[in-house]
Amino acid sequence: MLEFKDFTISYEKPVLKALNLKFQPGQITVVSGASGSGKSSLLRTINGVIPYFQPAELSGSLTYQGQDLLALDMAERSRFISTVFQNPKTQFYATNSTDEMAFALENRNLPRQEIIERIDSYTRLLGVERLLDRDIFTLSGGEKQLLAITSVACMNNDIYMFDEPSSSLDREAIERLKEVLLTLKKLGKTLIVAEHRLYYLQDIMDQFILLEDATAASYQPQELDEDFLRQHKLRSLTKIQKSDLQTLDYRAKSMTDKGFEASASLLAQDYSYSYERQPVFDMNLSLEPGINFLIGQNGVGKSTFLRCLSGLNKRFKGRAFYRGRLLKPSYPWLSMIMQDVNYQLFTESVWSEISIVSEDEAAKEAALAQVGLLDKKERHPQTLSGGEKQRLLLAMAKVSDKPIVILDEPTSGLCKGQMERMIEDLQQMAEQGRLLIIVTHDYELIKACGGHIVEFVR
Repeated sequence: MLEFKDFTISYEKPVLKALNLKFQPGQITVVSGASGSGKSSLLRTINGVIPYFQPAELSGSLTYQGQDLLALDMAERSRFISTVFQNPKTQFYATNSTDEMAFALENRNLPRQEIIERIDSYTRLLGVERLLDRDIFTLSGGEKQLLAITSVACMNNDIYMFDEPSSSLDREAIERLKEVLLTLKKLGKTLIVAEHRLYYLQDIMDQFILLEDATAASYQPQELDEDFLRQHKLRSLTKIQKSDLQTLDYRAKSMTDKGFEASASLLAQDYSYSYERQPVFDMNLSLEPGINFLIGQNGVGKSTFLRCLSGLNKRFKGRAFYRGRLLKPSYPWLSMIMQDVNYQLFTESVWSEISIVSEDEAAKEAALAQVGLLDKKERHPQTLSGGEKQRLLLAMAKVSDKPIVILDEPTSGLCKGQMERMIEDLQQMAEQGRLLIIVTHDYELIKACGGHIVEFVR
């Protein structure tokens, strides 16, 4: 059993205080709460990232099977603790997927044949054989997430921790993730899942921990209902089906469909892209101002299409027009919030960052206030949380005068309250006549926000 007793985690002030929590083998514990409530800090304290890599003041006891975890460094804990981080790219060491699965096992000096058998066993057990021997750089965000999960599963540790594991996954991949969790549970593993999306976990969790106001409270799954969720501003337990979206303005779009509306405001014409001679799409797409959601399975080409439209992919064919004018170069026309926002932060303060796109002091202050970052305007952008970085980029898109705004998986890492604030921002920009393109697997976002939906299908 993993146990916290009277445990406090502090930076400048307590993030979590007086924790008394137990995590049992063969059980799934879901940890949730508002962004910034301490979910990642809790996981990092267990695996040793805190305090060995990220300084913090710790007090109280943290034990596993009676052993003092605080007396063990990160390497020693890695013998029985595995973690899948929110951004899987931060934990990859290889460029080939099979090499990545083997990396930790090789570091444990396991015999070659045992490594091969372990990888074969877990890829079959988890149903991800298609991820073997792939170039990691060609994988979609969801496929990278599944690779990270498989890689840590191959280590056959006692404790598995997952930080927002569904953030980049489509509906089918989330079902596979659920099966993975159940498989590890049957093997007697201790599973801790920090997550905002709760619908896929409600019937498999054994314990629910709510982090709120620097404290932690444990609940049984049957205690969770919609009133409880509303009271604590948590995401819904209801699974929204694709059929629910088809009652909105919905259309399916084949990746080889050349149909388009010639009078549309945005026209991507004769867009064609291949990777290593494998066609990704050969299509036309037309969109109007307002909120446009792009949905579809992991790997279908949604993010690749956005990268081509924004000029980040150079090896594609086709031209894009906005109200009859060629989008080349694209940066005077487009604001983009990537799935990994770390690629887009360049300066040494939040204020300097937003000043890149605007000189209007009042507008910048108002935008930062709306996303809850005005009091952090002197902070270095890389010290912000993942959700705060996304909100900074959203504020920058709002104050820029660019007519097209692109967002790739904008709700990954966002709690319900932040998602609702983001929806208000999206709707405000749409009312201003901007054209928004949002790639997402988050049907809860789409249902709450409304807009036009294009499903990419093969």
